[in-house]
Amino acid sequence: MSRRFNNRKLLVVLGGLLILLLLTLVIKIPRERSTLKGTLVAFDTAGVELITIVPKAGLSEEFRFTRNNGRWNIIQGETVAVPVQGAVENILSGIMAIKPQTLAAVGKSAQEEYELTDSLATRIKVTGKRGRKLAEVLIGKFSYRQSASPYAGYGRNNFDVTTYVRLAGEEEIYAVDGFLALTFSGGFNDWRDKTFIRCKRDDINRITFTYPADSSFSLVKRDSFWFAGNQKADSLKVADYLSYLSLAEGREFADTFRPGSYPSYQILIEGNNLLSITVKCFRDGDDQFILNSSLNPGVYYSSDRDGMFAELFKPRNHFF
Repeated sequence: MSRRFNNRKLLVVLGGLLILLLLTLVIKIPRERSTLKGTLVAFDTAGVELITIVPKAGLSEEFRFTRNNGRWNIIQGETVAVPVQGAVENILSGIMAIKPQTLAAVGKSAQEEYELTDSLATRIKVTGKRGRKLAEVLIGKFSYRQSASPYAGYGRNNFDVTTYVRLAGEEEIYAVDGFLALTFSGGFNDWRDKTFIRCKRDDINRITFTYPADSSFSLVKRDSFWFAGNQKADSLKVADYLSYLSLAEGREFADTFRPGSYPSYQILIEGNNLLSITVKCFRDGDDQFILNSSLNPGVYYSSDRDGMFAELFKPRNHFF
């Protein structure tokens, strides 16, 4: 009788514990989850007029994207440039996609630990018409751990990355899936359009190289064959050069350069269904050159003798 009574007591206690567990699952956990934001920010991207990015202290100066008559520019100090294609869309979609997974910490004391102070974080400010603030997000440190997913590739892509963020003026610090620091990394020049030459390689049929002294020559396509001067050129070498030439990009900007003389080297690109493109090259010392394309006449790039200069300005014998 005593044993039966003890078993009954145990069943009652066990049932009580199960009820408490169910109450915790049904009431407490949803309540905790409800304190998380579904998305960190929400706004109409069509109304955005200004995006300001303040990188971590010491990495780069503040720069901003501004919309003027439907077109975006990127500005830092006195330098006004064209942003790389899709830059603004990527920034806005990246901010809108931030979805907090957990509440990592609350309070100013944790901001330094998660690199979310004013000097340690990357700050993105989004402004609408008439200077209305739409969002201001701080991106802090990231961490990673071995993925528990059985679908993670062995030896690669098997890490879960978490980034910590907070809203300006708020003390809640959220953990977010993904490497947000990469999305919003880079300085002013990293976000600029570096297009130097863009054309279809098959449209090109003549390239005129104007060099010092008597080293100038033309690369001309005749009846499906290429000739450097009057000599038939190596088709593979011409093909490699055209592949680079048709998609050439600048590297190091030379924003302070102003030409004070005629170019030392020049390339004229002509072809079918192709507006002529002129590439100018100015000397800037013994082994330094400044390059400019008629596609972006106000933008200059610097190069040493073995860099972009060597890839563009080939000697005649290169094509044999």
